[in-house]
Amino acid sequence: MDTRKYKLKIFGNKELPSYLLEKNNVVRMILFTTVYSLAFINIFRPFNSETWIPNNNSTNYFMYSSLMVLVGMVVISLSRVIMGLVVKKVSLTYPDYVLWLVSDAVIVSIFYVFIAYKVGFVDNFLNDNPDMTKWEAIFAIFRKSTANTVWMLLIPYTISLLFLDNQYLKNRIKEIGERIPESNIVHLKDEKGEIRLSINIENILYAEAADNYVIIKYINSDKIVDFLLRTNLKKLSDDLRDTPIQRCHRSFMINLLHVTSLKKDMTEFIIQFDTTSIKDITVSKTYQESIMDAFMKYHK
Repeated sequence: MDTRKYKLKIFGNKELPSYLLEKNNVVRMILFTTVYSLAFINIFRPFNSETWIPNNNSTNYFMYSSLMVLVGMVVISLSRVIMGLVVKKVSLTYPDYVLWLVSDAVIVSIFYVFIAYKVGFVDNFLNDNPDMTKWEAIFAIFRKSTANTVWMLLIPYTISLLFLDNQYLKNRIKEIGERIPESNIVHLKDEKGEIRLSINIENILYAEAADNYVIIKYINSDKIVDFLLRTNLKKLSDDLRDTPIQRCHRSFMINLLHVTSLKKDMTEFIIQFDTTSIKDITVSKTYQESIMDAFMKYHK
């Protein structure tokens, strides 16, 4: 029986991507948030947190801040376990997910207020605000703690979500590339060997070196557009050595499928394309023989 049809949506219609709920990604997000929070608290000591601890010194502050971060990690970990059980029956949307994250911050703040009470910060707060009752002081501390916790978690959560989204997109490009017949498709990889663009080889016009990048000129919807690839022409040439895209100059590679002629000008060859909007490119002496052979090969 397909249980997916019994799922409900609480808020909104756009369902949360499954990769945000995968166990490995959840663990990575929690660990990154924990490390970030511990470093952030000890480096910047936000929210006047050093005043929370009696007889404060660096050792005591690190111990108490570690305890606070550990409490937050445990609470968020339990929350993700519960989320994993909930999504088996309920389809979470983006608003649902954001609401859940805010709820995490509220619950963590409750524990932080409890810790603040135990270490005597509430009493110190009352001494500074004698007109408040104890419950008013606790609520004021809770309100500030919730706001500060939300902001402290916002940065690592945002970085984690952007990272996971980027990883998902790269995997999707790789999967799509694997489904398309290899004879017509080339996969352009960056300096780390990761696929950044999968494209029909006939759509590529030429590639031009630009410092630490290569500008790929290609046709998209009858327009010539650029794609900036972080690599160099030597690596790109090695990756495309068995294709009609060949090195012709220290700064250029050309797609011979779009070359109509090689015009000799004095001692140089000038490449002329089948598209008039492209400038002519010179073949340097080093590559003249290889370009002539490749031109004959792809224009039989």
